Amino acid sequence: MNAFRNEVAMAFLLVGAAMGAPRAGAQFPVTDFSYFESNELYASWASPSTTIVSGDESYSITATGYGSNYKFIGVVAATGATHVELEVTLSGPPQADGQLGPIISFVDDDGSYYNYAWFGQTLGDHVLRAPLAAPTWISNPGTTPGLNLDAIPHMHMQLDPAQFGSQGAYTIEWKNLTLITAAPGDFDADLDVDGADFLLWQRSPAVGSLDDFKANFGTVSPGVAIVAVPEPTAAVIALLAAAALLVRTRRS
Repeated sequence: MNAFRNEVAMAFLLVGAAMGAPRAGAQFPVTDFSYFESNELYASWASPSTTIVSGDESYSITATGYGSNYKFIGVVAATGATHVELEVTLSGPPQADGQLGPIISFVDDDGSYYNYAWFGQTLGDHVLRAPLAAPTWISNPGTTPGLNLDAIPHMHMQLDPAQFGSQGAYTIEWKNLTLITAAPGDFDADLDVDGADFLLWQRSPAVGSLDDFKANFGTVSPGVAIVAVPEPTAAVIALLAAAALLVRTRRS
C-alpha cells in the first residue's frame, strides 16, 4: 500500500513539474528593510561596539552576543495570512555556523505578543517561514485569544547566538519580512501543494479536504520562487493519464 501511495504521489509531482506552479494566496508586506530604523535597541545591539548599516535593500547588524530591538510598524492589516516569511543573510566565523537564531515577534492591538524563532541556522542566505498560528512561544496572550492580524502595530527583531554566545561577532542582514496566505490543500504547510500533501492526506484524511488539494495542486504561495510556465503539452496530458491509470490499476 505504501508503494502505491508513493507511486501516486510521484505521478502528481511529475505532473506538477511539467505544468509549472501557478501562484495562490496573498502577500502582506511588513517591511523590506529599506533604510530601516529601530525605535529602540537592547542588549548587545545597544552597545557602542555594534555596527548597524541601514541601506537601500537591507538592514544589517554586526554584534557580539544576544541582541534585540523594537519597531513601531503602524498597523499591518493581514486578514487571512497563515505564515510569516523572513529573508535574512547570516555571516560570521565558522564557530557561528549552525548556532545563530533569528527571531521575529509581533504585538497586536490588545497586547498579544507572539514570537517566531528559527534557532540554529547555518551561515548564508535563508528564507525562513513559520505558521502564524503556531508561534515558538507566547510572551503575552493579550486580552483576546490569538494574534489579531487586522491590527499589528509593533514588532521586535532578535538574534539568539546560542552556544556561539560571545565568542565573536556575527552579522545578520535583514532583507524582507512578509505575511503570506498559504493555498488550501497545503496540508504540510510548506507553501506549495504537491505530492507530499497528497501522501499526508492519504495517511491522515482529517488534515483537510481532498477537494482543496485537487483545486490547488501545483500552486505555490507568494514568496516561493517559480519558473516560467509553458502551455500544457501532450506530455502533460500523458502524465495526467498515467496518474489516473495508477489509481484505476490499483483498484481493479
